[in-house]
Amino acid sequence: MKAIVDLSANIRLEIDDPKEMETLSKAIVLGNPRRTCVCGNTEGFYMTSNKDKEGNIYVNNKCPKCGARSKLGQYKTAGYFWHEFEQYIPKVQTKNEIPLPTEE
Repeated sequence: MKAIVDLSANIRLEIDDPKEMETLSKAIVLGNPRRTCVCGNTEGFYMTSNKDKEGNIYVNNKCPKCGARSKLGQYKTAGYFWHEFEQYIPKVQTKNEIPLPTEE
């Protein structure tokens, strides 16, 4: 079974899986990312992706107002889901966390 999902104005995804329920499940989850951000915004979201040092790939639905991301998650057994929106807040180093120079 095939399904076509428009993720954004620029991204159209074609899902082709021999199992009908798998196709429907992927199309429903991918076609319905979270639509309300933690800042209250409900429009203008866009898709991004990134890869970490271990090679894991992350797909995100990003808010244009505050920069928060809703990551696409994958269950271990099968299936996908969207995480709640989260804003990245860098950790602030305190004086105690800065390493002291070593004498050589």
